Amino acid sequence: MVYPEINLQSGVPLYQQLKRSYHRMAALGLIKPNEQLPSVRQLAMELGINPNTVQKAYRELEQENLIYAVPGKGNFLADHETDKRVEKEEILYHFQAASRVAWIAGISSQTLHDMLDGCLHGNRQKTD
Repeated sequence: MVYPEINLQSGVPLYQQLKRSYHRMAALGLIKPNEQLPSVRQLAMELGINPNTVQKAYRELEQENLIYAVPGKGNFLADHETDKRVEKEEILYHFQAASRVAWIAGISSQTLHDMLDGCLHGNRQKTD
């Protein structure tokens, strides 16, 4: 079972971190449609957080139609096509972060393009 990532030192509320993490895991295919999520109590214990925080995140994820609840059984990832908007936002976020690091490191645009092409074709590129 895959657990969401949270950062207890972050200024972002934990329930929002949980929601963001579940959106990310769903977009990346780390959890599959109709896969059962950890129970509120189990997840709270695993992450060392209050069960009410997990319950709030699950409730909002259900309102967003990312998950559904089956009384007496638990919560499951909804069986619908992954929200491509969330997936694209996640990819763009990582591209922007990598671009900032490359710019600070003095990597040229061409080298960055070559690195991306190498990643897409399964080749590792040197950063020169």
